[in-house]
Amino acid sequence: MPLSKEKRLAKLRTVLEKLCSGKTVQNRQLQTLLSEESYARYLDDYASQTDMRNWLKEKPSVIIEYEKRLKAATFAYNKADAMSARRNSKRTEEMFGNSDTKFERLNEFLSENIEGRPELEAWFDRPIQTDPENSFSLTPDAFPQIITSRSIRNQGGGYVSNLKSIREVKIDAVQTEIEALEANHGDEKTLQNNENVTRAMRLIKKYRD
Repeated sequence: MPLSKEKRLAKLRTVLEKLCSGKTVQNRQLQTLLSEESYARYLDDYASQTDMRNWLKEKPSVIIEYEKRLKAATFAYNKADAMSARRNSKRTEEMFGNSDTKFERLNEFLSENIEGRPELEAWFDRPIQTDPENSFSLTPDAFPQIITSRSIRNQGGGYVSNLKSIREVKIDAVQTEIEALEANHGDEKTLQNNENVTRAMRLIKKYRD
């Protein structure tokens, strides 16, 4: 026997609380509470997120090359920075000159191979701008990180901004269903109130007549 709207809403709210508190909710339970259309949309979103995660594991070769160059430039910069603490100005200047060269070449690499190609730019945590007015300063903090990087400098964004955990996909599905039911329930109440007002007006008119 199908559940009434009130009971479905109550169960959906309970499921939402479980999901938000980190508890597990099985697909079969969602299937019994979501509409057929909502459950199909949930499965589609679930599959899309799985596909995206698998896809992110396969980086284009140009992105892998950028990572290698960024790592080398960062290593050179960190060595120069460490040397600067020893107050060996001449050696420090040489080392910073080396790291500057690596970052300049990295900027050229971005300009020639990645900038202006949206499908590649989306692999980065920030916009790619290499023209003289907007070019990156020659430090590790300034240069964009790959979105899958574990570096503390990674600002997120790109393809990662569309990633959701499976729990988040379930939460979205349940919240959407609750909102739809509440809106429908509100419409029914409004209709019932209008009908009650209409009946009351008829009674008043009949009494006056």
